Amino acid sequence: MRRRGQRGETLVEVLVSTTLLGIIGFGIIGAIASVLISTDIDRRVSAGETVLRSYVAAIQAAPYIECARSGSYPPGTPLAYEPPPNFTAAVTDVAYPGPAPTRPVVPPSTAPITFDGSCQQGADPGVQLLSVEVKSTGSRPTTERVQFVKRNPERP
Repeated sequence: MRRRGQRGETLVEVLVSTTLLGIIGFGIIGAIASVLISTDIDRRVSAGETVLRSYVAAIQAAPYIECARSGSYPPGTPLAYEPPPNFTAAVTDVAYPGPAPTRPVVPPSTAPITFDGSCQQGADPGVQLLSVEVKSTGSRPTTERVQFVKRNPERP
């Protein structure tokens, strides 16, 4: 209680204002921390996508390997592409077209091509469905995956 002529704040007023200032400060620090974490995650995902695209481009530019398996397109010397430090890149699966479905010639068919994963040596169909995976290491590891078709340019 203040008496007439006294100046200053009471202890209760100082405690309330200090508590409010602390709560606001913790909220601001928490918001900044979450922004920094999400920025780091976005940066890692973006870097992973860039590494993935570069690896896929190197595989597409590489010579076609008949009856390839999951380790047939390793990064490094054969592909002229090496992932940056803290990243690993690998072909995780290679599939081949299954038996050709019956498709009418006219009108153009929309029947999907199925990939069953088998290839008999000497009977490579000239088309591969490659599954590629890029992983980053560190405190917040990320994994990026993509599937794409590689064709043998020497076959029609």
